[in-house]
Amino acid sequence: MNDNNYCVILAGGAGTKLWPSSTHRKPKQFIDFFGFGKTLLQTTFQRISKFVSPQNIIVSTNQQYRQIVEEQLPQLDEKNLLLEPMRRNTLPSATWATVEIMHRCQDARILVVPSDQMILDEDKFAEDITAAFDYVSRSGRLLSLGVTPNRPDTNYGYIQMDDMVEENIFRVKSFTEKPELEFARLFVDDKGFLWNTGLFVWTAQDFLRYAHQNQQDFLALGQTADLISHGMEREQVVRQAFSVCPNLTIEQVCLEKMEHTDVMLCHFEWSDLGTWQALYDTMPKDDGENAVMGGKTLLYGSKRCLVKSSPDKVVVVQDLDDFLVIDDNNALLICRKDNKDAIRRFVNDIQINFGDEFL
Repeated sequence: MNDNNYCVILAGGAGTKLWPSSTHRKPKQFIDFFGFGKTLLQTTFQRISKFVSPQNIIVSTNQQYRQIVEEQLPQLDEKNLLLEPMRRNTLPSATWATVEIMHRCQDARILVVPSDQMILDEDKFAEDITAAFDYVSRSGRLLSLGVTPNRPDTNYGYIQMDDMVEENIFRVKSFTEKPELEFARLFVDDKGFLWNTGLFVWTAQDFLRYAHQNQQDFLALGQTADLISHGMEREQVVRQAFSVCPNLTIEQVCLEKMEHTDVMLCHFEWSDLGTWQALYDTMPKDDGENAVMGGKTLLYGSKRCLVKSSPDKVVVVQDLDDFLVIDDNNALLICRKDNKDAIRRFVNDIQINFGDEFL
């Protein structure tokens, strides 16, 4: 393992699209959805530790999840747990982590990964990341990782490839986040687009150099470590920096605004587990294309449904087509599976009508 290689695992999201299993108290990254005995966060940490030293793996999460992370990753060094004082999306989290790493290793090469993904071929994954580390070291550019889309999917972002720089690496021509179905079909048919995996690789020096050039988006985060080194209280500095940061994703800056980001065509099997539809797509199905997670379930005349319940509960479903039936925590959800915006609306309405107890 190269001592200059680092990884930042982003684990601070609320995961509301997977309600009611994912809640504000315990969001999706801390849940074992597949019964493997490991949560999504634990699986991600284990996957990365095969080619990045655990001493160089940083977990960035919201401060309210400190205890959960410490319980699920007892091997994580305390200094490698960054506790975000408030939610400000992925760009501030990645920037703060890069600042921290830069002060440990001037020549650091950093992989940024979400904590809620499924990656099946881990050997190919390690090969692609190794090649990405090498590329950012010699090119002075930032690198996004993409995979070839196998279907039009409106839950993913699409990166349009431009000129080839070298084998499997291209300049970024455009980026479209979660397009309408008509455009997603055009992108897949075009063959010139990749799904955005949300994985990024950069050197600490290059990222922070570009950050200073785009200061309006990065604001005070790039200066936090300097203030800390001059004796200011770390927690106070970080809270102040996050309070003035815009709510931006890495993609909104690195793919939409910067001209210094390339994209690598990767070869591992990848799925983002951000929605019930995405989870359904990864699961084994019965003859009616139904997927069942836990519980004792009987289905009659039902097709393309996802059913989840506790192991000690009997669930009977009749004549539903393309529905979610999710019985978890203190809530029951029954709705169409293909409406990606519905659960967000449900969560908002529940909060207004019943408070946070059910979220």
